[in-house]
Amino acid sequence: MELIDHGERNLVSVAPDVPGKLRIEIKGSGNTITVGAGARFPNMRITVFASDCMIDIGAQCVLGGEIHLREANTRLRIGEKTTTMGVKITMHEAGVIDIGRDCMFAGEVRMDTSDMHSVLDAATGDRLNPPGDIHIGDHVWLGYGTYVMKGVHIGAHCVVGTGSIVTQDLPPQSLAVGIPARVIRSGVTWDRRRLPLKNPAPKT
Repeated sequence: MELIDHGERNLVSVAPDVPGKLRIEIKGSGNTITVGAGARFPNMRITVFASDCMIDIGAQCVLGGEIHLREANTRLRIGEKTTTMGVKITMHEAGVIDIGRDCMFAGEVRMDTSDMHSVLDAATGDRLNPPGDIHIGDHVWLGYGTYVMKGVHIGAHCVVGTGSIVTQDLPPQSLAVGIPARVIRSGVTWDRRRLPLKNPAPKT
């Protein structure tokens, strides 16, 4: 692990058995980063640009990608045994991203609590696009290139298809695809193992 700390009063707690390429850079103060036992990082870069932020990575996670916290008082939690192939989590405004246990994210998955720039009412100048927290339940599978937009709740055991953009809440055990993602089947779950088909299609 490589730790670069430019601030003060930052607490970084990484279990001694954590292998892999983990780079943490902190530019603010009063931040807390915790990594659970048995977590592995094939290639992960974490940057905290602000102060009073929290990152909690659960035990036995296997994470690749990037995490960037750019605003004070942001909170990121990743549950135990979650795996990511190439996630990019950014938090441009204060808020929470909460990811459950045993989730599986393919490559190029993206999420942010903010639109990053302001949409204004032309007459009043009032901002129209506030930030929103993201909550992802336990055992959720996000396919390659999935975008999870601000304010979204994805229920436990959901499967989201490749290239989908999730703009609204998804109930638990949903299969959702598309732009924006729509539920096409309910009552599903998934398994990391490639299980045999019970009723395979006949060969032609």
